[in-house]
Amino acid sequence: MGVVGVTLCAVSALANPIPPSGIPLTPTAIASGGQITVDHGIEFVTIGAVGNAPWMGDGTPQDRAIGRGGVNYEYRIGRFEVTTEQWVEFYNAAFDRPADDRIPHLIPSDHWGAVGTAPTVPGGQRWRVPDGNEYRAVGDISWRMAAIYCNWLHNDKATNREAFLSGAYDVSTFAPGSPPDQETRSPGARFFIPTWDEWLKAAHYDPNKNGQDQGGWWKFSTTSDVIPLIGPPPSWLPGAGIGDDRTGDAEVNAGGWWQIYPQFNVFDVPLGSYPTVQSPWGLLDVAGGTNEWTESIVVGPGAPPERVVDGSWWFDGPPTSDRIGASGTQFANVSIFQYGFRIAAVVPSPSSVMVCAVGLVLFTHRRRR
Repeated sequence: MGVVGVTLCAVSALANPIPPSGIPLTPTAIASGGQITVDHGIEFVTIGAVGNAPWMGDGTPQDRAIGRGGVNYEYRIGRFEVTTEQWVEFYNAAFDRPADDRIPHLIPSDHWGAVGTAPTVPGGQRWRVPDGNEYRAVGDISWRMAAIYCNWLHNDKATNREAFLSGAYDVSTFAPGSPPDQETRSPGARFFIPTWDEWLKAAHYDPNKNGQDQGGWWKFSTTSDVIPLIGPPPSWLPGAGIGDDRTGDAEVNAGGWWQIYPQFNVFDVPLGSYPTVQSPWGLLDVAGGTNEWTESIVVGPGAPPERVVDGSWWFDGPPTSDRIGASGTQFANVSIFQYGFRIAAVVPSPSSVMVCAVGLVLFTHRRRR
């Protein structure tokens, strides 16, 4: 029981400042209070600064984020987008089952780091992750698929059918036409798709931008008001982009650079390959990797409801890559290659964290004996 308890709870990284990815916390993340916890194998950052002022714009035309980003409660959000390793565990649980027991709305990805392997049940599907591909981003994720993943985590990764169909979101509401999918997470949801306000705050708001406890907003999620330079990471430079003087300073793996360097596949670059470029809270690859889903819905005049997506841009090119307010929208059932997400979660109660810490100490003591 001690081992299971430690595995499922959130353990504060203050006791171990190096998260499982091996990427150390930076002074920026620590200064903004971005405490790292690990839950279900996911690295979460706690977002505080409760009651922060929303983004009020900087005069940029067509800024959709004006008045957004204020959040009056603490929450957690993934330091990384969902990784291949995490998605394979989920998909093996959802697909490696009899064909007549498949989970609806789930479609295998063509853009991730996994490869097929033999299933364990007749009619099932299964994948494995080759060494080195664990932290590759995952594309082809629809909003509905992200919601089902939240259900599975909410139910502690159980494999019974109901564990995928309810918990954070009610999958029975996922149907064509009106009414739309469940608009917001269910009461008591432990894991969920972040709202656009939650996403914006974690990506762009810095509680210390203007000095100690003097909050402000960065135009880009790289803790900067200057557009990031897009290109392959430094380790990929030999033979890449010769003659382009921007490659040596590339800061993000945004989708737009496939137009500049067509010889490379963005999905071959592991998440976390730009560890010195982070959001104010320590999030990685917000301006790179996939275009990320949020829970928020936008309804245009005479148009059906769509979910807000934000982050890395694939078709607008470098000039708009992750500029605050340059978001998009998409139907919840669309699973095109550039769509992924990072998961959000509630902050565990102090009593839960204390139980985890005690369990970890006891487990360590027993191991030493």
